[in-house]
Amino acid sequence: MKEFKNITLSIPEELFELTFATLMDFSTLGIREDYDKLIITFESTNWNDEVKNELLDAIKSFYPDVEILNEELILAQNWNEEWERNVPIIQISDKVAITPKWKKHEIDVELPIIINPKMSFGTGQHETTRLICKLMEEYVVPDELWVDAGTGTGVLAILAAKLGAKKVFAFDNNSWAVENTSENIILNSVESIITVTESDIDDYIFPTCNGIVANLYANLILSSLDKFYNSLKENNGKLLVSGILVYDEAEIIQKTLSLGFRLIKETQEAEWVALAFQS
Repeated sequence: MKEFKNITLSIPEELFELTFATLMDFSTLGIREDYDKLIITFESTNWNDEVKNELLDAIKSFYPDVEILNEELILAQNWNEEWERNVPIIQISDKVAITPKWKKHEIDVELPIIINPKMSFGTGQHETTRLICKLMEEYVVPDELWVDAGTGTGVLAILAAKLGAKKVFAFDNNSWAVENTSENIILNSVESIITVTESDIDDYIFPTCNGIVANLYANLILSSLDKFYNSLKENNGKLLVSGILVYDEAEIIQKTLSLGFRLIKETQEAEWVALAFQS
């Protein structure tokens, strides 16, 4: 019987993207995010002391304090069942819910977002996703053009389409994300509205648009604000950002206002903040 190993790494959330890039050099089956932890799944035959040391050495190049907190053996017959059972339905509001495809018949909302969640990506349960989805319900207007920067599973792009956007451009720098987003676009029958591409945010050429959603880490938001503003200014467009810890909020607001944006809403859940700006 095939066996798997779940390896739990202790690593800050702001370093997840760097860790994902590092893990692309290893034979993983998937990665699940937790609070300041990543749970990485290997086939047992692909996990040994040599791989363990190589992985730790690679991550220590940017985070010397990385630790392996747990190594859990999982049998094949239990793995998929356990994973599917633990993927929740996320109720965003009375209108919006995010559901794995095998639970789609359990919900009755106007705007269901159906996903085929991979072990490697979030499923909507993080505060940052909930916060920005709620802002999108308020600020996405029908027949507008939107951009989803760092799309992940495609949840935000799909929500923009279901809220009436006439065109959505989504991108991510991770090929796994682009593949998963493409699957989820088809599951939600919005492939005529959403175009997804693989790109780093520094290389992406933003179109003139009405709105940008960016659920990213604060450093990426800060370095991209000029690009966001240039993309939005012609249409007095809206910028919705999330992924911001409370202690980074003031810096984000200060730079955004200095570029000519106007803060129109801020919302918070636990230690995370989401902000809405008008250009």
